[in-house]
Amino acid sequence: MKDRRTPVEKVYWNEPLFFMPKEIVIVGAGVLGLSSALAVCENIQHVSITIVAEHHPDSFPYSSQYTSPWAGAHFRPFPSKNEAELREYLLTRVTWKRMKRFASENPESSVKIVQGIDYVEKDELYEGLSKGYSEEIENFRVLEKDEVPDGFAFGASYDTFVLDAPHYIQFLYKKLRAEYGVKFVKRKLEMLSEAVEVSENPHCIIINCSGNGLLWNGGNDPACFPIRGQTLLVNSSHNNALADKTITIQHKSGDWTFCINRPLNGGVIIGGTKQVNETDVSVREQDSTAVKERASKYFPELMRTDKNGNAFFDVIRTNVGFRPARKGGVNLTLDSNNGVPVINAYGAAGSGYELSYGIGMEVVKKVRHAQRAQRL
Repeated sequence: MKDRRTPVEKVYWNEPLFFMPKEIVIVGAGVLGLSSALAVCENIQHVSITIVAEHHPDSFPYSSQYTSPWAGAHFRPFPSKNEAELREYLLTRVTWKRMKRFASENPESSVKIVQGIDYVEKDELYEGLSKGYSEEIENFRVLEKDEVPDGFAFGASYDTFVLDAPHYIQFLYKKLRAEYGVKFVKRKLEMLSEAVEVSENPHCIIINCSGNGLLWNGGNDPACFPIRGQTLLVNSSHNNALADKTITIQHKSGDWTFCINRPLNGGVIIGGTKQVNETDVSVREQDSTAVKERASKYFPELMRTDKNGNAFFDVIRTNVGFRPARKGGVNLTLDSNNGVPVINAYGAAGSGYELSYGIGMEVVKKVRHAQRAQRL
């Protein structure tokens, strides 16, 4: 049987494995918490996992504070501009390989392989194909000048994935419960130390996937901050010419315009906004208007026409969510508090789905390190 693992996965999976019972408590039921649970279940035997969070994939209606259901979501590779992004690009490739397996083996997950397209008005990192952008990306090519919209300096296409975010996290939720016996507890923790109470085992391992970095004695990691996002879910059943594409447009102004198909008849996400340190949960009509104006220029295929011949977007819902970002990038560290190992895995900003299984495999590595330490 062909070995389908990436070099990164081989490093993780070939480490010595100690078959010892271990209880793990994961704080946070977003895509990072769910993916970390899946990676541990798939790669470490004899573990009991409990996920504790205020919001779960079955918590309807979804809160704007529960970021994962509001995501697009897709994989968009990026040229790295610092060491944190170089580390993260490796994690996206681990996720990419796992998502391809979901697409082929579990189409009910909603994961679908499509063509990704980038149009960039001006960015030297993209034009120079800086590290992290094209490596290990299948069918990557730089677009010819006549394939790029007027006024844009660069374009590229490549294979990528899209998924229906709320459907996907429900898929993971059901899979974890049915196949691995993962337990879910609905509870809002005021401090990370309360996770020990959930396990009733002082020798448990805690995995902190709380988004904004819940601290041991309460409060959040001061390096974390929100990025407000507002997008529109539109009905494309009349003519989904973009069903097999996801397009991202970067403007010199700093605005982003994108369309992301949600497979299994989930509509199409058009967006969006990236508003740093903004926490307004209400729908802003000016944001929706700006998104529709930009999208109408680049994605007219998604518009309907009324009886008077006027084109419009058939908006199903307006989404508002808060990407949990962190200065310095994702926190992937192994700490200890009062003798309890704590694996931090939070602060992914808008890249939660892209990093998800890669972060999960890093968590696997750190769980093994924690197990070794507890054996000494």
